[in-house]
Amino acid sequence: MSNKTEMYSFFPTPVQISEIAGGEALNGDLQRDIYSVMETTPNSLPEAWSCNLYTTISSDLDLLRFESFRQLEKAINDESTRFARALSYDVDKFPLRMTECWINVYRSGDAQEAHVHKNNVVSGIYYVKAPDGCGELLFHSPLADNMLEPPKTETTDFNTPAVGITPIAGQMLLFRSWLRHSVKPNRITEDRISIAFNLTM
Repeated sequence: MSNKTEMYSFFPTPVQISEIAGGEALNGDLQRDIYSVMETTPNSLPEAWSCNLYTTISSDLDLLRFESFRQLEKAINDESTRFARALSYDVDKFPLRMTECWINVYRSGDAQEAHVHKNNVVSGIYYVKAPDGCGELLFHSPLADNMLEPPKTETTDFNTPAVGITPIAGQMLLFRSWLRHSVKPNRITEDRISIAFNLTM
């Protein structure tokens, strides 16, 4: 006789991946504007970061002055609202609003250490250029650094310390801002270009 046993998954970690309609054409316009920005806007890599990449995160650059970024903003608003509704957040009374948006360009060998986006509700990444081998995105378990990792016979959703996501141009990822993530080194000579953003309510 066996006991009746049920397995539950409490506190799941949602990540939404969306393919943005018209992404190929949009990415062409975004690349043009991003390379134009790189010619005139110095790298604003924060001193606290130990990685190498080109970023506008600490600059006062208004990306929404470009038509391409305004088009992307509409997709961000649509997809983030879809994500929030799936989590039953009250976006009718408390709409999501963007707090910041910035460019990240990873050249050969560039990577980014694990981090979270503090003081926000939802964060996201949109891939403008993502050739094969340009570096996976890693999502890290919030328990990975806090608990002993026991020996295991295989890696599953219940015991993995991290999940790798292969970037694809035209895709948008949305996740709760507390979810720690990093970027593996770009192993090729082509650029890996993404746009990151944060939203609050």
